[in-house]
Amino acid sequence: MARLNLSLEQRAVLGVALIHLLVLPMVGGLLLVVAQETLTSSFVQRVRTVARGVADAIEIPSVLDDAKQTGNLLDSVILTGEGVYAELLDNGRRTVSALNRPTVAYTGVQDLHFFEHSASAYFIVLPINTPGHSAEVRLAFDKRATLDNIARIRWNSVKVLLAYAALSLALTVAFVRHLTRPLARLRLSARQVASGDYERRLSADTGIPEVRDLAADLETMRCELVGVTAKLRAEMAERQKVEAQRQALEMELRRRQRLETIGRLAGGVAHEINNSLVPILVFAQVVFDALPADSPSREHVTGILRSARRSKEVIKKMLTFSRQLDLGKLELLHLSEPVDEVVRLFSTLAPPGITVAKRIEAGCPPIMADATLINLLMMNLCTNALQAMHSTGGALTVTLSRRAVPDSGSGEELRGAYLDLGIRDTGHGMDAATAERIFEPFFTTREPGEGTGLGLAVVHGIAESLGAVVLVDSSPGAGTEFKVLFPIP
Repeated sequence: MARLNLSLEQRAVLGVALIHLLVLPMVGGLLLVVAQETLTSSFVQRVRTVARGVADAIEIPSVLDDAKQTGNLLDSVILTGEGVYAELLDNGRRTVSALNRPTVAYTGVQDLHFFEHSASAYFIVLPINTPGHSAEVRLAFDKRATLDNIARIRWNSVKVLLAYAALSLALTVAFVRHLTRPLARLRLSARQVASGDYERRLSADTGIPEVRDLAADLETMRCELVGVTAKLRAEMAERQKVEAQRQALEMELRRRQRLETIGRLAGGVAHEINNSLVPILVFAQVVFDALPADSPSREHVTGILRSARRSKEVIKKMLTFSRQLDLGKLELLHLSEPVDEVVRLFSTLAPPGITVAKRIEAGCPPIMADATLINLLMMNLCTNALQAMHSTGGALTVTLSRRAVPDSGSGEELRGAYLDLGIRDTGHGMDAATAERIFEPFFTTREPGEGTGLGLAVVHGIAESLGAVVLVDSSPGAGTEFKVLFPIP
């Protein structure tokens, strides 16, 4: 069996702990027996005195023959505070106090000792010595207060004994540490050196030769190692600093490159589409002017012109975005009209198996926004929702409601009244890692050629430009819900 390697302090503490482990339980048990006997004897003497007084009062003929006085006397037992049950049996007639505790009933056995029965009530039965009456009074008193006092004394005794044991152990530790103080000081100096105080000398002011020799050897080692350690630490700190700066510069460079790419791409695509829209507008206008006033085709051509002009506005915004986001003119806008329009469009575009619905709360207030930017934001979100349900089908729901946010949430400081635009799908959903990156430019989970990763980046940019906040709630297999909170002016 391996031998325990205990220090002097540990050995002293272990010895004192073993002594207390043997002695304190006996002392605590003796104190508890004395306290318990005192409390129970006091309780029994007190309640028997009360019971004797009640019996003596009932023996008075005027009381025993008067049911009201008898009931009042029985009620007084309960009103004393400790009584829980009072009953008089006189020639087969029972008189019971109206204040009796419902859960207490006479069991036919009275208590002669406090712990004779386990019930919480202490029963006393006394005969009534009155001519012409065969009577007895049955009284019960609550033992719980005395039991609580006994438990409290037991717990206090344990706390006192534990405090005494802790104090004894503390004094033992203090005494042993006084004897081993030179080693403790040497250990403290060594730890200070290890924590970076390389100028701290390792020495021990003691008359014990072994401790002095140990301190001298450690001091020699310190002098040899401190120089090398200081040089290595300085080199490591410099390398860490350079590495941190390099990583920060790389991250900033990548961010700037992404922003530049987005700007160039937005500008180039916008110019190309704008060049294609010009002849569409011109030729559509020529056809419109050439058609007779009663021609049914004029309505179709009008739709072409309307869509082309709206597309031109979108292109204008993309060109503005490529020139560092000039918002144009913001105005008070009711979002119910763009929601209706987008729902009608996507109801037509949705493939079989996908339903498109809307829920617009009555009385939604207007917000400061741009209709073209709102349409672009909703088109991107709804397009993503349809693509998420392309293979499985499902339901696309667009909601619009007023929302009050009392505190901060979702990492943004939100407080006040907001207009909540929600777009929910029942598609495949996203995990947490994907949800954290969805607003990054060019990040996409689709196959190459199926997506550019710019849609949600544009949504985030539009929301920020309008002072809105985008919240995402998604989990794999449970669908995705985007909520755009627009501040209500």
